[in-house]
Amino acid sequence: MNAECADHNYQHAKFSVENINANIVDDYLKGFLKINGGKEFNVNADLKSVLHLASINQIYPLDSMDLKGDINIDVVTNGKYDAAKKLFPKTTASIKMQDGSVQTKYYPHPVEKILVDAVITNTDGSLQTTRVTVKPVSFLFEGQPFQMKFDLKNFDDLKYDITSSGTVNVGNVYQVFSQKGLDVKGFIKTDFTLRGLQSDATKGLYDKLFNAGRLEVKDIKVNSQYFPMPFYIKKGVFSFKQDKVWFDAFNATYGNSDFTLSGYLSNILNYSLKNEPLSGNFDLQSNLIDINEFMAFAGDTTKSSSTGVIIIPSNLNISFTANAKKVRYSGINLTDAKGQMLLQNGTLSLKQTGFTIIDAPVVMDADYTSITPKKATFDYHIVAKDFDIKRAYNEIKLFHDLATAAASAEGIVSLDYNLKGKLDANMHPVFPSLEGGGTLSVKKVKMKGFKLFTAVSKETGKDSLNNSDISKVDIKTKIKNNIITIEPVKMRVAGFRPKFQGQVSFDGQLNLKMRLGLPPLGIFGIPMNITGTQDKPIVKFKRGTNNQPLQETSDTDDQNQ
Repeated sequence: MNAECADHNYQHAKFSVENINANIVDDYLKGFLKINGGKEFNVNADLKSVLHLASINQIYPLDSMDLKGDINIDVVTNGKYDAAKKLFPKTTASIKMQDGSVQTKYYPHPVEKILVDAVITNTDGSLQTTRVTVKPVSFLFEGQPFQMKFDLKNFDDLKYDITSSGTVNVGNVYQVFSQKGLDVKGFIKTDFTLRGLQSDATKGLYDKLFNAGRLEVKDIKVNSQYFPMPFYIKKGVFSFKQDKVWFDAFNATYGNSDFTLSGYLSNILNYSLKNEPLSGNFDLQSNLIDINEFMAFAGDTTKSSSTGVIIIPSNLNISFTANAKKVRYSGINLTDAKGQMLLQNGTLSLKQTGFTIIDAPVVMDADYTSITPKKATFDYHIVAKDFDIKRAYNEIKLFHDLATAAASAEGIVSLDYNLKGKLDANMHPVFPSLEGGGTLSVKKVKMKGFKLFTAVSKETGKDSLNNSDISKVDIKTKIKNNIITIEPVKMRVAGFRPKFQGQVSFDGQLNLKMRLGLPPLGIFGIPMNITGTQDKPIVKFKRGTNNQPLQETSDTDDQNQ
């Protein structure tokens, strides 16, 4: 063996084994291997090996495993390797295994009659001449045969020919190679043929494709990098029809959530080979969706004290017609959620999604985008009709935070509001980032113990303001830089006609101008300015206002980490 590096640059390293000749009983490994560094690695190798697996027990006893079978390996490769430039060494490689068998102490029956016959060739160092042929890989387990064959040519424009048939109980196969701390179960049954050209699928020339057959799964556990918990697939059937993979009667659970999917995926070849968006269209039915469980660090206290945001994959273009009987999110319970949902370019969009919350009908359009596992943005328009303001204040945290005055209110209101902003690592809104506006329509509300009206009553001597009923009032507001700006609003309260406008901050600071119109017609009124806080309002009699505007707070990235 020779190795050298003339300087400290790994690209200038050279390594070679001029003559390999190893013998183990009747088995051997022969050949040579040379690698010269550089921006384009030069590889030159010729390796041949014959291995009888049963011979291993003669050299190193395996108390937990019994291996059988004959393996032949023959590799000849010579040329440059540079993945970025799509350069590969000219190669002819083959691996063959016959009469293979694996028996362990963890399961009473072996995986047997293992057969592998695979050839990899590349005649000129390009993707166009790369070919992978497996004819076939097969085995027998628990009396059930499984076989797969495939022939892949020209990885620049993949020409594929894949067939598979048989049944695999992956739970029992796993037990053959059992390892503590892991759990796998379920079975897969295949009977399909996939044959065609990548460019034909891309161009929509589906009549030139031959994709047919089905793949059944049952009791399968699936982990994804985008979600903290595994999906459990109770049962499902994949059907292959031309360019699409159809999901038929696909039942799955995730934590406490359940799903039934029907629909299809397309553009799978380009998604797999070129990372292009995976397309699809589904009908989704669910009895319960618990959104909290989808957050990046849900249930994992070792990674972060926060739950993380919900990660939306960037290379999906999938639409759903969704119908969920119940949806849970951060203490909010929605019922009868229905609407269109689209996953596209890392954004989740809801179109005319209807649901019921605190027994009130709501329609919402929304966009949600995950930026990092701890940062996300949202933009929504919500229309809620005739809901109980007291229940909204007590049961919906965002309404509690945005409409603090509702603590003193009882009655029925409606809401039509646009709001956008950022979410922190616990999926809570970053208040300085919030921006929007809309209308809170008061249908019939009783204000009891409202501290602002209490303070005005005390200063003016008009006790009837302290416990008042408000009807048919539209309160228009705008939100930006941590400030809620109230546009001029008129109302009738116990014979009086108050009019007010101004600012309220999310930390409770007040800067309001008010005129209390006196009975009978409000022609004469008492002007006043109101400052201080919502808990301790300060009322002063005077026209106009010399008060300083409330201090705005701009959003920064530091607040959103």
